[in-house]
Amino acid sequence: METLLTVLSVFLMMFGVWIVTAVGQAIHRSHQRALLREREKTERLRLRLEAQERAQERADRIYLDAVERHTGPLPDPDEAPQAAPERREE
Repeated sequence: METLLTVLSVFLMMFGVWIVTAVGQAIHRSHQRALLREREKTERLRLRLEAQERAQERADRIYLDAVERHTGPLPDPDEAPQAAPERREE
């Protein structure tokens, strides 16, 4: 009888370890899925922001081209503005 109880307790311990391991893996997988969802959400947001930035740059370029056609070339923003010569009344 003791032998049977010993064997039964060993089997219960083994199955208990398997159950605990399975629960641990399930929790780990759920965390991994949550992280993956967050990464995908972040990637979609990054792509949307890049698309908006490209659209804004395109709109700026179209606007500046229209202004340049109607008013002449615009000064380069990187160049320092030239000082206007001073007028002296003689």
